[in-house]
This record gives sequence, structure tokens and C-alpha cells, in this order.
Amino acid sequence: MMDSVRPRTEELIAEKLDLERLLAAGGGNTFRVADLGCSIGPNTFHNVEHIVQQVRQKYNHMMMTSAAPEFQVFFNDQVNNDFNALFRSLPPERDYFAAGVPGSFHTRVFPNSSLHLAYSASSAHWLSRVPPEVVDRGSPAWNRGMIHYGSAPKPVEDAYRAQFRKDMGGFLRARSEELVSGGMLVLVFPGLPDGMLHSETQAGSVIYCVNLSILDLVRQGVLEEDQLDNFNLPIYFPHPWEMRELVEENQCFSCIELEVVSPESTWLQQGGVGLRGWAVAMRAGMEELFARHFGGEEILDRIFDGASQKIAERAEVIMNTKCKELPLLYVALQRK
Repeated sequence: MMDSVRPRTEELIAEKLDLERLLAAGGGNTFRVADLGCSIGPNTFHNVEHIVQQVRQKYNHMMMTSAAPEFQVFFNDQVNNDFNALFRSLPPERDYFAAGVPGSFHTRVFPNSSLHLAYSASSAHWLSRVPPEVVDRGSPAWNRGMIHYGSAPKPVEDAYRAQFRKDMGGFLRARSEELVSGGMLVLVFPGLPDGMLHSETQAGSVIYCVNLSILDLVRQGVLEEDQLDNFNLPIYFPHPWEMRELVEENQCFSCIELEVVSPESTWLQQGGVGLRGWAVAMRAGMEELFARHFGGEEILDRIFDGASQKIAERAEVIMNTKCKELPLLYVALQRK
């Protein structure tokens, strides 16, 4: 769990989690946790250990007479995730049983009423696919020459929003079936305050600089124009009102918390050289996506070196954007 929201999760487990009810509903004496979009660690292990520790602490505080529960943690991610690397990194001195569950979290991946707590950190903003309209030359939402919706015309943003609504709707339906009554769902992922545009954030400006770098390579003949027109980032940063609508439409969850949280101050706020680190961070998180579409290491070097130069040239403007750090959405729901 990210440090900026860790205390909130501790409070929710202490105040809202009814262990006796949950264990009775789930059958047996095993408390089951799912990490949705786990990647390969090590942050995922810190999150799991924190949750297990807080649940165990609550159990001890309640001085329940039954035997203390055992813990089983399911690490879920796409089928192409490197689960071997994940399991090689598992802490040897852990106090839970571990299992990997491949599959998209936009659909069912666990049996009915089998989970007591599910959470996802920095994953729920990933779409199941690029909205098909944005790569359709005959669509008003064709995103020609752009790689994201942040600086694109409104029809492009609308297509991204529609895809997010479909994906998050499926996500919530799946979790409503997998969680026991009283079970908890916690999501922490990048989002935007109501009324803010993605183009008003530093993250939006940095993505635009990457876009400009790719455009330069197209003009130089290094990349084909079609390569750019057929590439879009499958990520969407929702507003709180969008999540509230989806939770209300689902009707299976009570909303405990849904708010924008400012991340802790980082070196990305330093400006100048610090800002150029955005390109490094973006490459680290999306290198496979870019490499699969544009090519190998040499092309990636040219894309992100060019992006770093664009960022440096626009550092003053980027530093004066409305939102210097991409906020987090903290969503805590309880299964009715």
C-alpha cells in the first residue's frame, strides 16, 4: 500500500472489518486476500504483509476465542506477467500461503464468495484495451498523430471514458461476486480531482512530450506515420464523480471512502533535471508496451531521449501546470 494512504487502510480494517462475520461467511478459518494487478514486486509483498499484519492485529485485539485464522494471498495479474520472477522474490519468512492467479481483473478470476479482502495498487487505471474508435480512421474519435487523450479532441476523451466505464463496470461486477458479504475492496490508482483536465497535470505534459518525440522520428523517416496513428496508451485517469456513478450503478457495494489523495512529495517536483526523470519513470513502467509496438532498444532510446529534451525545453511551463503531481484516487468499498 502506498505510504500516503497506508494509515487510511489501517483505520478501515480496524473499524469496518467484521472478522467473525467474514470468517463465518467464507467458511473455515482462512482469511483470503487478493492482490489485483500484482506485477512482480517487491511493493506487492509490502502491501500484503501490511494487510495481513493489520488483520492479525485486529484479531488479537478482539481476543476472539476461536483459533487465529490462517492467511492465503492470491497474486493476480495478466497471463503474460512474470510469475516466476514474482515467486522467486517471495519473502521466505512470510506468514501467509501464496498462490498465483493469472487472468484479467476486468472479469471473474476467483470463485463465488471466496475472498475477504481484495485490493489493487496502481493498476485500476489500465484499460483492457485501447478504445477501438481511436484507431479507426473513419471514426470522429480517430486519434491521428496522438498517443493519448490528454491533449486530444473531446471525442477521443469520450471514447476513453466509455472504455473505462465498461472495464470498471466489469471489474466491480466481478468483485461483487467474488467477495463475501462484508468483504472489503480497496483501490488506489491515479485519478484527477473533479473539474480538472488531464492536460493540466505534469503527467499529461510529459506524455505530450513523448508524443512530440515520436512525431519527430516520423518526420525524420525513422518511424512510419501509421506506427504512430495505431499506437495509443491504454490508461485512463478518472474523476471521483465517475467512480461514484459506477459504484451506484453496481448497487452491490457500500462506499466507505472515495476521495482524491495527494501523493507524497517526490523528486519529480524538483523541476529541471528532476522533471526529466518523468521520462525515465514512464519508460520503466511502459517499456514493454512501447517496445512491442515501435521496436527495440535503439528506438526506445531515441523516443525517450527525445522526450527528455522536450521536457527540459518546456520545464518552466510544465512546472506551472495546475497539478504538479498526479493525484491518487482512494476507493474503499464494502460488499453489502
